[in-house]
Parts: sequence; C-alpha cells; structure tokens
Amino acid sequence: MNTWLTGFQTETHCTETDVYMLIEAENLALAEAGAMSMGQTWWPGVKEDSADHCWLFPERKVWFSSIVLLDDVENTVLRGLNFLDRWIVTGTPEWPVVRDRFDMDWQEYTR
Repeated sequence: MNTWLTGFQTETHCTETDVYMLIEAENLALAEAGAMSMGQTWWPGVKEDSADHCWLFPERKVWFSSIVLLDDVENTVLRGLNFLDRWIVTGTPEWPVVRDRFDMDWQEYTR
C-alpha cells in the first residue's frame, strides 16, 4: 500500500481553505479515483462536476489541487504528527471505496 499527500481547496461563502489528507492506495490510478470521488461528494447536492477537477455545490466549491507520493520517511513523519486525516482507497479506479482507518465510509463522514 502506498501513501499520497493529497490536497484540496474549498470555498465557502467567499472564504478559501486548503485541506490536506493522506490517501492510501495500491497505485496512483486508485488514489486519484478516490480523491475524485471525495471531491465530488464533499458536500451533499453537487450541482456541477467539472472536467477540471472542480465541483460546484450550492454556495460552495471544491478543487482537487495536488497528489504527491510519500516515501517511507515522509509517511512516518506525517503520520506521527497526527494532524492529517488518513483515508484508505480500495476497489477499482471505476468504483473506488473510500474509508478511514476506523472503517467509516467517506459517504457517511461527509453527511
């Protein structure tokens, strides 16, 4: 299993925020598919799904901004700091399943 530092930008009521998390997956295609699934379902009621990795919600936006493969040292350091959420992506790139380390589904987390 590989770990990626993944970044999103969110905008709510004209305030932008950077959000970073760790995504674990077997390969980059699965990690990216998980990130795309997360962006599309960040909040309920997506109005528009953009090809630019941007999702529009009522009065809100989410952009996928970055994904970086971590080496073992970087992964150990970031996990040790305990300030980033960690999400595990399984399934296939066409049907990613995103769960946290406690086995809670992303779809439940965002509702």
